[in-house]
Amino acid sequence: MSEDRITQRTVTVVMCIIALLAFVFSFGNVWALALRLGVPDPIAPLIAPMVDLSVVGLLVALRYLSLRNIPPEQTRAATRLMHVSGLLTLALNVAEPITAEHYGRAAIDAVAPLLLLGWGAVGPQLLRSFQAASTNANAPAIAVDTQRFD
Repeated sequence: MSEDRITQRTVTVVMCIIALLAFVFSFGNVWALALRLGVPDPIAPLIAPMVDLSVVGLLVALRYLSLRNIPPEQTRAATRLMHVSGLLTLALNVAEPITAEHYGRAAIDAVAPLLLLGWGAVGPQLLRSFQAASTNANAPAIAVDTQRFD
Protein backbone atom coordinates (compact mmCIF):
# COMPACT_ATOMS: atom_id res chain seq x y z
CA MET A 1 0.00 0.00 0.00
CA SER A 2 1.40 3.38 -0.92
CA GLU A 3 2.31 6.01 1.61
CA ASP A 4 -0.52 8.22 0.30
CA ARG A 5 -3.14 5.53 0.94
CA ILE A 6 -1.74 4.81 4.41
CA THR A 7 -1.91 8.51 5.30
CA GLN A 8 -5.48 8.88 4.00
CA ARG A 9 -6.61 5.76 5.83
CA THR A 10 -4.92 6.80 9.06
CA VAL A 11 -6.65 10.19 9.00
CA THR A 12 -9.95 8.50 8.17
CA VAL A 13 -9.56 5.96 11.01
CA VAL A 14 -8.70 8.73 13.49
CA MET A 15 -11.77 10.73 12.38
CA CYS A 16 -13.97 7.63 12.75
CA ILE A 17 -12.63 6.75 16.20
CA ILE A 18 -13.14 10.30 17.44
CA ALA A 19 -16.66 10.35 16.00
CA LEU A 20 -17.46 7.02 17.66
CA LEU A 21 -16.06 8.10 21.02
CA ALA A 22 -17.89 11.42 20.82
CA PHE A 23 -21.09 9.54 20.01
CA VAL A 24 -20.75 7.20 23.00
CA PHE A 25 -19.71 10.03 25.31
CA SER A 26 -22.49 12.31 24.17
CA PHE A 27 -25.14 9.62 24.38
CA GLY A 28 -24.96 9.37 28.19
CA ASN A 29 -24.70 13.12 28.74
CA VAL A 30 -27.67 14.01 26.55
CA TRP A 31 -29.78 11.16 27.93
CA ALA A 32 -29.16 12.38 31.50
CA LEU A 33 -29.99 15.96 30.49
CA ALA A 34 -33.20 14.88 28.77
CA LEU A 35 -34.34 12.93 31.83
CA ARG A 36 -33.49 15.88 34.08
CA LEU A 37 -35.60 18.14 31.85
CA GLY A 38 -38.55 15.76 32.08
CA VAL A 39 -38.40 14.20 28.62
CA PRO A 40 -40.27 10.87 28.74
CA ASP A 41 -38.10 7.76 29.24
CA PRO A 42 -38.70 6.22 25.78
CA ILE A 43 -37.82 9.50 24.01
CA ALA A 44 -34.80 10.60 26.09
CA PRO A 45 -32.28 8.14 24.60
CA LEU A 46 -33.25 9.11 21.04
CA ILE A 47 -32.09 12.73 21.16
CA ALA A 48 -28.31 12.26 21.21
CA PRO A 49 -28.20 9.75 18.34
CA MET A 50 -30.15 12.09 16.06
CA VAL A 51 -27.60 14.85 16.52
CA ASP A 52 -24.52 12.64 16.62
CA LEU A 53 -25.53 10.54 13.62
CA SER A 54 -26.03 13.77 11.69
CA VAL A 55 -22.44 14.73 12.43
CA VAL A 56 -21.12 11.26 11.56
CA GLY A 57 -23.10 11.10 8.32
CA LEU A 58 -21.89 14.51 7.28
CA LEU A 59 -18.28 13.64 8.17
CA VAL A 60 -18.48 10.54 5.97
CA ALA A 61 -20.08 12.49 3.13
CA LEU A 62 -17.51 15.28 3.34
CA ARG A 63 -14.70 12.71 3.40
CA TYR A 64 -16.08 11.08 0.27
CA LEU A 65 -16.44 14.39 -1.54
CA SER A 66 -13.01 15.61 -0.41
CA LEU A 67 -11.32 12.49 -1.75
CA ARG A 68 -12.98 13.15 -5.10
CA ASN A 69 -11.64 16.72 -5.21
CA ILE A 70 -15.05 18.37 -4.98
CA PRO A 71 -14.35 22.07 -4.34
CA PRO A 72 -15.14 23.35 -0.83
CA GLU A 73 -17.63 25.83 -2.31
CA GLN A 74 -19.83 22.91 -3.35
CA THR A 75 -19.79 21.35 0.13
CA ARG A 76 -20.37 24.58 2.04
CA ALA A 77 -23.99 23.73 3.03
CA ALA A 78 -23.01 20.28 4.30
CA THR A 79 -20.08 21.77 6.21
CA ARG A 80 -22.35 24.38 7.82
CA LEU A 81 -24.90 21.73 8.83
CA MET A 82 -22.11 19.64 10.30
CA HIS A 83 -20.87 22.60 12.33
CA VAL A 84 -24.38 23.43 13.53
CA SER A 85 -24.89 19.79 14.53
CA GLY A 86 -21.50 19.81 16.27
CA LEU A 87 -22.35 23.00 18.16
CA LEU A 88 -25.69 21.47 19.14
CA THR A 89 -23.83 18.41 20.42
CA LEU A 90 -21.53 20.70 22.39
CA ALA A 91 -24.43 22.63 23.90
CA LEU A 92 -26.30 19.47 24.87
CA ASN A 93 -23.18 17.99 26.45
CA VAL A 94 -22.33 20.97 28.64
CA ALA A 95 -25.83 22.19 29.52
CA GLU A 96 -26.40 19.89 32.50
CA PRO A 97 -23.03 20.49 34.24
CA ILE A 98 -23.27 24.24 33.65
CA THR A 99 -26.75 24.42 35.19
CA ALA A 100 -25.42 22.44 38.17
CA GLU A 101 -22.41 24.84 38.32
CA HIS A 102 -19.94 21.99 37.77
CA TYR A 103 -17.67 23.92 35.43
CA GLY A 104 -14.81 21.42 35.53
CA ARG A 105 -17.14 18.67 34.38
CA ALA A 106 -18.53 20.97 31.71
CA ALA A 107 -14.99 21.53 30.43
CA ILE A 108 -14.37 17.78 30.28
CA ASP A 109 -17.76 17.18 28.64
CA ALA A 110 -16.83 19.75 25.98
CA VAL A 111 -13.70 17.91 24.85
CA ALA A 112 -15.32 15.26 22.62
CA PRO A 113 -17.68 17.64 20.77
CA LEU A 114 -14.90 20.19 20.27
CA LEU A 115 -12.58 17.54 18.84
CA LEU A 116 -15.38 16.37 16.59
CA LEU A 117 -15.95 19.94 15.39
CA GLY A 118 -12.24 20.42 14.83
CA TRP A 119 -11.83 17.21 12.87
CA GLY A 120 -14.96 18.04 10.93
CA ALA A 121 -13.33 21.25 9.77
CA VAL A 122 -9.76 20.03 9.33
CA GLY A 123 -10.31 16.44 8.15
CA PRO A 124 -11.79 17.18 4.70
CA GLN A 125 -9.13 19.87 4.09
CA LEU A 126 -6.36 17.42 4.99
CA LEU A 127 -7.80 14.74 2.70
CA ARG A 128 -8.08 17.27 -0.15
CA SER A 129 -4.46 18.31 0.43
CA PHE A 130 -3.29 14.69 0.53
CA GLN A 131 -5.12 14.01 -2.72
CA ALA A 132 -3.56 17.09 -4.35
CA ALA A 133 -0.10 16.14 -3.11
CA SER A 134 -0.58 12.60 -4.40
CA THR A 135 -1.72 13.88 -7.79
CA ASN A 136 1.23 16.27 -8.02
CA ALA A 137 3.69 13.54 -7.01
CA ASN A 138 2.34 11.23 -9.73
CA ALA A 139 2.40 13.90 -12.44
CA PRO A 140 5.19 13.53 -14.98
CA ALA A 141 8.08 15.84 -14.42
CA ILE A 142 8.26 18.72 -16.86
CA ALA A 143 11.66 19.18 -18.38
CA VAL A 144 12.86 22.71 -18.00
CA ASP A 145 15.28 23.99 -20.56
CA THR A 146 17.65 26.31 -18.82
CA GLN A 147 19.44 27.39 -21.96
CA ARG A 148 18.92 30.95 -22.99
CA PHE A 149 17.85 31.67 -26.49
CA ASP A 150 19.96 34.45 -27.94
